[in-house]
Amino acid sequence: MYTVTAIDPDPRHPSRQSAPFPTITKPNLVGFFSLNHDRQYDPSAAQLKYLAPLPPRDADLRLDLNEGFETHHPKPASASDERIDMLLTFIRQANPRELWITTEQGKLRLKYGFVCFRGLLRMIACTPYDWKTGWIVQAIRYRGTIYLCDKPTTDRVEAQRNETEQQKRFCYYGFKFEQHILTPEPATVPDTSAPVVLAEEFCSMFEATLAGNRILYGAEMDGIVASRALDRDRLRVDELRRCEFVEVKVKRKETTQRQVDNFYRFKTKNWWCQSFLVNVQRLVVGLRDDTGVVREVTEMKLGDIQRDSRPYWSPAVCMNFCAEFLSEVERVMGAVDDGGRVWQFEYDSREHRRVRYRELEPSHRDAFLPDWYMKHVEEMQSKAS
Repeated sequence: MYTVTAIDPDPRHPSRQSAPFPTITKPNLVGFFSLNHDRQYDPSAAQLKYLAPLPPRDADLRLDLNEGFETHHPKPASASDERIDMLLTFIRQANPRELWITTEQGKLRLKYGFVCFRGLLRMIACTPYDWKTGWIVQAIRYRGTIYLCDKPTTDRVEAQRNETEQQKRFCYYGFKFEQHILTPEPATVPDTSAPVVLAEEFCSMFEATLAGNRILYGAEMDGIVASRALDRDRLRVDELRRCEFVEVKVKRKETTQRQVDNFYRFKTKNWWCQSFLVNVQRLVVGLRDDTGVVREVTEMKLGDIQRDSRPYWSPAVCMNFCAEFLSEVERVMGAVDDGGRVWQFEYDSREHRRVRYRELEPSHRDAFLPDWYMKHVEEMQSKAS
């Protein structure tokens, strides 16, 4: 049976419109890891990419994003079973002094109230304006930390199952453009002849405090700006902190004012939330035509996106809703401490206008904290005793 919360994402509500931007600390990089073509965890910066020199504005550009579509390597189906395992592996392998604190009882505990992926935070934050898109977030509170995991809805699973080749091609465009604009070494010419491998990722770990909620979250990062190559095997976090991260996007070049309006109404809130949560201030954007050919590469500043999107959506509404959701989860699970108990928070505007939740059956198969991780947490506690 569901319990309905008081959280109504409707952005038109006066209390949402008038609320100031919530307090949030600047996202701080605390670590990184890579995933190879087999989705194997690598604690190094093996998959780190660099932004290549951008073509001049007057260049006669023709980047065909269709090239290699037939030979690209999609992400393996097993990736959907990873849940938040990569984040938990990072926590297990990280220096305890970076992520853990000692409680008054002399026990070690994670210094974060929440652990999740950035994509989950972005999804929640955009809900007031994506109110037709439902979601499911599962939560486990264990040893003082709430772990959040996105679970695909039936609609999302069905949409993925019925994806047309054209939809898959549109998705591929973004990855192919990255191959045109990012390189394994700085100041080198991109090699676009190799097959695009979707399983490879460079993931950075960030911490931030949103309205009093301290969060540790992982985010796949596109690339950095650097004039010299970094040592991938010995790269330190403080070195990477001094680099500028950039986000790489591709979009259809608008030819009418209506298309421009739709871009700012429907797209930019996701771009803004995604970049804001990892302190990315610059986006490199490929402008493609209807045939998938990029004729122009431009840059967009995060502040400009926020300013130009003002008539369509509010960053304060987005981040306040995200903060409200986290606080509600914490309230619901305040007395719980069990790695095997799962609470499921759901939003589906067709079923109810508000967020609702329920506890899943004990020992439910959706319990997503692995035994090896809980064993690690217990071992950390015993070391502090």
